[in-house]
Amino acid sequence: MIGRKAARLLAPSGMLTVGLAFGATLHAETATETDAADEIPQVVVTATKRESTVQETAASITAVSSEDIADRGLVDFNSLAQSVPGIAMRTSGPGQTEFEMRGLNSAGGNTSMVGFYLDETPLSSPASSQLGKEEIDPSLYDLGRVEVLRGPQGTLYGSSSMGGTVKVVPNAPEIGAFAASGEVDTSFTGSGGSLNHKTNGMVNLPLGDTAALRIVGSETSDSGWIKRLVIQDGAVGVDPGSFGAGTLTRPANFYTAPLQEQIDGANSTTIDTVRASVLWKPTENLSITPMMMYQLTQQAAPDAVDVNGVPTHPTVPSTNAHWEIYDSAEPQRDRFTLGSLKIEYQFEHFLLTSATGDWNRNTLVSQDSSEENSAAIGIPVYDAPTGIGPTGPAPNGPATTEKDFTRQLSEELRLTSTGTGPLQWIVGYFYQDLYSEWDEWSIAPQGGAALGGATNLYIDYQPQTIIQNSEFGEASWQFTPDLKGTVGVRHYHYGLHQTNDEFGVFTVYSAQGDTVPYNTAATSSASGTDPKFDLSYNIDKDIMLYATVAKGFRLGGANQPIPVAYSINANNVLAGNECALQAKLLLTTTCNPNLLLQAPATFRPDSVWNYEIGEKSAFFDHRLIANVSAYYERWQNPQIATNLSGFGLTVNGGNARIVGLEAELQALLAREWNLNVNVGYTDAKFTQDSALTGYPNGSQVPDIPKLTAAATLRWKHPLTNALSLTSALEADYVGTRTDAPYGETIALNDVNQYLVHLPSYALLNWRAGVAGEAWAANLYVNNLTNKEALLDPEPQIVLQTSAYSRYLVNRPTTVGLDVTYKFH
Repeated sequence: MIGRKAARLLAPSGMLTVGLAFGATLHAETATETDAADEIPQVVVTATKRESTVQETAASITAVSSEDIADRGLVDFNSLAQSVPGIAMRTSGPGQTEFEMRGLNSAGGNTSMVGFYLDETPLSSPASSQLGKEEIDPSLYDLGRVEVLRGPQGTLYGSSSMGGTVKVVPNAPEIGAFAASGEVDTSFTGSGGSLNHKTNGMVNLPLGDTAALRIVGSETSDSGWIKRLVIQDGAVGVDPGSFGAGTLTRPANFYTAPLQEQIDGANSTTIDTVRASVLWKPTENLSITPMMMYQLTQQAAPDAVDVNGVPTHPTVPSTNAHWEIYDSAEPQRDRFTLGSLKIEYQFEHFLLTSATGDWNRNTLVSQDSSEENSAAIGIPVYDAPTGIGPTGPAPNGPATTEKDFTRQLSEELRLTSTGTGPLQWIVGYFYQDLYSEWDEWSIAPQGGAALGGATNLYIDYQPQTIIQNSEFGEASWQFTPDLKGTVGVRHYHYGLHQTNDEFGVFTVYSAQGDTVPYNTAATSSASGTDPKFDLSYNIDKDIMLYATVAKGFRLGGANQPIPVAYSINANNVLAGNECALQAKLLLTTTCNPNLLLQAPATFRPDSVWNYEIGEKSAFFDHRLIANVSAYYERWQNPQIATNLSGFGLTVNGGNARIVGLEAELQALLAREWNLNVNVGYTDAKFTQDSALTGYPNGSQVPDIPKLTAAATLRWKHPLTNALSLTSALEADYVGTRTDAPYGETIALNDVNQYLVHLPSYALLNWRAGVAGEAWAANLYVNNLTNKEALLDPEPQIVLQTSAYSRYLVNRPTTVGLDVTYKFH
């Protein structure tokens, strides 16, 4: 499942009441004496840069173990995240996922709102990608655990962790042991889909007495279920209406016109991954762990379908399809390569850790743009000959192609105390060198007649460099055996430099020709300090209360130049930008030809203050665990995505306040039954008017559901000492949320006329099987009720218009068989 999750959240007192009721059942059904099988296992985490368990960590954190991942049949992080309270996702396909936490919308800006780590390496998102601040979606096969930290993690994790941090921790190589495992998963997707196949494998090889090599490989092939329908040449005309006024609609016969071609399963996907790591311990105190990873994700088209017009309350279309007036494939290709080196040395009283990461990522995305370009520049029939294409990469034809290349070198050096005294501390230094390049090609092979021979609509080359240095530290003092206080601080300084080289009809110098370049440069820098204060108190060995005050921040950045002019030669696109800016700032529908305003070229850093209280409790010999947190946040200078007549930009909007609750319940109902329930509530509202964003005081922060929930019921029944029956039923619920439609200019006086209200939905997954000591076979059904849901408006890289409206949708019912085997 992809998208947002929501459901009703129980207040802390209500959660404890439910916990006591469950606990009474547990107590009645279990023996007085307990063993390891009679309590919920604790997951060791490194969220605080030192080892502890979830129940010992004074923070809102979810940890999912490798055993839990396998039992639930989770294959990627998107599948896991849907059951974690407080986290939301927007994704147009594998490897194109944008994470949000605690009401902090991440559609704007040029850095992530949620930090994403592969072990010790931060994976920053592409700076200017129009698909969003997306992260890779690594395979979860042979992972040790996944940790999700909610709330700003500015002290230990720095920028891009305002909403929280995700850590994906692979299994380390095992010295002195041979081990191997394999998995084969074959399934079938209905409602237009077909066969899917996954193959995973791992081998652990001892290298003498002091080293080991671990290699993990994964191959995934998923069928598509969405149709691509190409309308016959000349069967429909240009979208009627006015582009600049946002009144474009599709012709009346658009969905009934005869077809030239029908491509079934247009959004098929393949993912190939290999990960290899070595653990070398030349001495007892020294460990050296190099790791490499390669992942190639290819998708034939996004998981998006057409919805006619710009409805404020869209519904699922009768046919999952995208209609085109020209045969334009929409492939996505994402290549990721990582090399990292972790060195640890245990001194007498502290641990020295050096974590170096060097990775690069190259994403190439193409989207159909023939319909929008035809409407914007008045091409009556779009029938470009084969072979005419952009000066950039394939595919040819009237498509818009975006390339996002990102390279990052990072280094973290830290000292962590390992003594047993009341004082515990961490000090460290972090360095980041991030290069991110955004390129785009949009052409109109038939545009020459309407544009005086011009065919280049928008060609852009925009590289950006960020250099960041941070020093951080955290210290805790155990005042009494039950009371502990923690203080942390991080000082950062960053410098950003961005250049832009663009040419074409939709650029500033369009009146001089479609090949005349317009060049700009922007530089920004900032320094700051993020503090953290935490106090925790153990009522007894199983109940802890804590309170936290913490600050997080996100880097500022620069926009691509927004071309504005009241009138130009052959089209009104640039004039539309100027009129849209006047409509935003002046709240008028009359455009003044004697006034020329300027869209902001840069945006400032934003920050959040988080005030949080929580409790962590275990009852009945750890057969019941109930963790609850409540928070209040002040989001200052929020970076918000907005639009000028089809051109997107980021601006600093009005401040916002966010209040919320998060709760997790784990219950061992009996020796064979285990229940997990996660619930969350988020109320995020702007507290100031913002003319530039169009959001008034009191309006909801877009893209954030108020209510979230997930529940998993698992059963394991032993048949013999070596054989068991297993089953798992998982339900996820996503509530309503609002979003800004692509291509529309929203102003304070008309925001309610445009905001999209996405309906709630619930998805249900089931699996059952047989497990032996070294093998397991499971039959599963994902999306058991074949629910069709609109997840989010699709992020657009093409010129955005009111007629061209597409939504991301979920995968239909998928039935499969999953077989695993382990060798020792």
